[in-house]
Amino acid sequence: MKTISHHYEAVVATFKELFAGNFLLYFIPGSVLTILFFWFTYSTRSIEESLLIEADSSWINWAKGAINTGVHGVFSFFGFLMEQVYIFGVITLLSPFNTMLSEKLENKLIGTEYKSSLASFINDFFRMVFVVIIAISLELSFLAFYWFISFVFGLGAIDDIVFFIITAFFFGLSFYDFSLERDRVNVFGTIAYAFSHPLSMILTGSIFLLIYAIPIIGIPIAPVLSVMIATIVYLYLKKRLPKQHNDLKENE
Repeated sequence: MKTISHHYEAVVATFKELFAGNFLLYFIPGSVLTILFFWFTYSTRSIEESLLIEADSSWINWAKGAINTGVHGVFSFFGFLMEQVYIFGVITLLSPFNTMLSEKLENKLIGTEYKSSLASFINDFFRMVFVVIIAISLELSFLAFYWFISFVFGLGAIDDIVFFIITAFFFGLSFYDFSLERDRVNVFGTIAYAFSHPLSMILTGSIFLLIYAIPIIGIPIAPVLSVMIATIVYLYLKKRLPKQHNDLKENE
């Protein structure tokens, strides 16, 4: 229940900050990426359509039944994986801005100050790339293992739910890493922390995926909101929030 309560408080605090006009500039990088993404998608589709060959019949029409089902399942699965890789790529490209956002938000909430430099900026980027590579590798391993188990035991009815939970966990991990890095937790320490707080990872990752699913606006706003929520939840988990309560304890 505490984890759910922490997320509720984090969501409320996040929207209070945004409605007050704070941190709105951090939506700009994601918006630029979104514009480029849709431009690229539109251009690719136009090229594809220009290369299509029209025909009254196709040799593939004979493929039916189990073959069609199997092919569709395999391509759907790999299409799903490629989308996850794309989202992780977006997070990686935005990582320097997300790092700054997390730092600024923590500073505003509890007064912690961090010195930023070009070296730290570059280090944060490559750390996130490393974290993303590990997260993707683990996610693909978990998904592939479950997909095999599902195929063998016929668990297709719950595939979407399990895929969502696994994906949410690893996206949640990537958002908590911004706070863990400031506490000088190494990459493998981040992985260990994630597995020791699975519900927090899943809830934060679920929020990200649900926001990301919103057409057009989901891509630019999902990372910003998720970073802010993860930062606040992390401060609760570390008992640095609520700050007023901690200040009272220090003065006793």
